Amino acid sequence: MVTISKEDGKVFMSFPVKSFKRFANPYDERAEAAKYQCFVNAKDIPEELEEWMDVNPREQNLGTEVSKSIKQSLLDAGNENFHLLNRGLLISVEKITFSNKTDFVDIVLSDPEKHGIIDGGHTFKIICQNREGIEGLEKYVNLEFIDNFDMIESLAEARNTSVAVDDSSLEELKGSFDCFKDILKDHRIGKDNYIRRVRFKQNEHRYDEEIRNNIIDIKEIIAITNMFNPKLYDPMKAVHPIQSYSGKEVSLRKFLNSVDANLSEEEKINQRNNTIANMSKIIKDIIQLWDTIEIEFPDVSKEINRKYGSKKYANLNNDAVTKISLFSNRPLKYTVPRGIIYPCIGAFRALIDVNEETGEITWAKGFDPFEVWNKMKTSLVNIILDNSKSIAGDKPEIIGKSNLIWDALYKQVLIYRLMNPSSLPA
Repeated sequence: MVTISKEDGKVFMSFPVKSFKRFANPYDERAEAAKYQCFVNAKDIPEELEEWMDVNPREQNLGTEVSKSIKQSLLDAGNENFHLLNRGLLISVEKITFSNKTDFVDIVLSDPEKHGIIDGGHTFKIICQNREGIEGLEKYVNLEFIDNFDMIESLAEARNTSVAVDDSSLEELKGSFDCFKDILKDHRIGKDNYIRRVRFKQNEHRYDEEIRNNIIDIKEIIAITNMFNPKLYDPMKAVHPIQSYSGKEVSLRKFLNSVDANLSEEEKINQRNNTIANMSKIIKDIIQLWDTIEIEFPDVSKEINRKYGSKKYANLNNDAVTKISLFSNRPLKYTVPRGIIYPCIGAFRALIDVNEETGEITWAKGFDPFEVWNKMKTSLVNIILDNSKSIAGDKPEIIGKSNLIWDALYKQVLIYRLMNPSSLPA
């Protein structure tokens, strides 16, 4: 229970926390200006902190893409990693104490020019505006406290301006993504030409009201296509491209480094362009297949009497979470997390062939990936749902990193291919 009181111009706040830890001043353990850190259930963060925002140099614009992403992550019942994915709040206080008996922290604020939320104002206001949506959820937020610190302006500036240009923006300037643009420029899934929603550089489309709710990061497309790139993953070996799901920055670096390191920058780009050009006959199918799996997975689950809608990550009746298919931009009834889609679509790399002379990458003769999906979708969905509970505790982020699940799906498709004579060499 949160309690607030005032006395002699000071405000006292008390609320429950978890994993409280004090970090002493490294120069003098007995000195003040120590740092404290803990996790707090979002619903237990005092709304009264809104009166202590003068030390935050930023105005909070809750209509931005970042703010909407924070909101969606906060309200997503299946996401239990909000405390790790969100930077949290940094609060300057006059005094802070913690009780091991009650697991309550008590803070004192007295000077609006020194005390309050220095960083994390967007997260704080999003939490305040969505109290009803998080009622009944356990959504923990990372809170940092600093006591008796006078250099507030320097601290606020450091915390609020340390934003570097990301790698994808630099590579866009070099033309590293032109190969994808050339292949996908006229590709439509349904009625949507999704390339218009692809973000190739930092903050692109941020203020476009029409499309900013479903922007596709170029790193996502690269991560998806990486799985089928034989220079990165041998399609006939069970070394699974789990990093495509778990690390988009890693996927970007794998793509950028999939060439001879001794080449010039221009030669590296040309070599990567050539690889993507060799994949041109399957890339559109891969993206179309992603969309098909995202849309059909819940229906297949229903057909085999599995209650997909009962999963927390399905977000049934949770209108606070935007449910739109990534590529066709269609409204969905359920969320199908990427942790499910990646290993499912990754299994289809067992169907590709590489022409040793030309380097061209195609589907194996006699195999249409959509026909294979139609024939195998029941067994593939079963594999995921059968193993997700026992192996991953029904947590999509663990499903997407489970080598056992990736392996079971891949081998299912590989066996299907090997059992069909048309896939064997002449």
